[in-house]
Amino acid sequence: MSKPVLSDRLARWYLQFQQFEIVYISQKATKGQALADFLVDHPIPDDWELTDELPDEDAMVIEVQPLWKMYFDGATHRGGAGAGVVFVTSQGKVLPYSFTLTQLCSNNVAEYQALILGLEMAVEMKRLQLQVFGDSQLVVNQLLGSYEVKKPELRPYHDYAKKLMGWLSDVTIQHMPRKENKKANALAALISSLILPN
Repeated sequence: MSKPVLSDRLARWYLQFQQFEIVYISQKATKGQALADFLVDHPIPDDWELTDELPDEDAMVIEVQPLWKMYFDGATHRGGAGAGVVFVTSQGKVLPYSFTLTQLCSNNVAEYQALILGLEMAVEMKRLQLQVFGDSQLVVNQLLGSYEVKKPELRPYHDYAKKLMGWLSDVTIQHMPRKENKKANALAALISSLILPN
């Protein structure tokens, strides 16, 4: 306990062990020689055959969890703009989120902002494997590289979305028809129609 700063757990242990006059001695690092000494003390018999077969076949079973899914949609009209993001967990639990966009913008910018908000949330939740679905053919195809980003006002959104997707280890993005993206669409439309005070 010669360290000047102790972690909470070590400090509590130190205070509790003081009454018993127990002295803490840090353990020395295990050297490679320890493994060699173990093998010398426990030799393998000459008649022992090595086999590739595992006695327990279940040892190699790996349960692969289904990926999380994220649906996004942005909506604008004269009164406001909004974004809807819906996560579906690997267990099928639905997590809906809606956001009011503070500036009036084009529908494509609202779509990009909805995607970015969802990706930022996925990064914060450490959801590194994600399937992303959106009904904006322009946004999805620009991110897939099928369409070129021609409008300069979309370039920063596109670049930031690509950067966020790079932070996630396994992310796919797909276009889906609006009728299959009903939850995110409803959230975006509802929040964009609400007129909130400044």
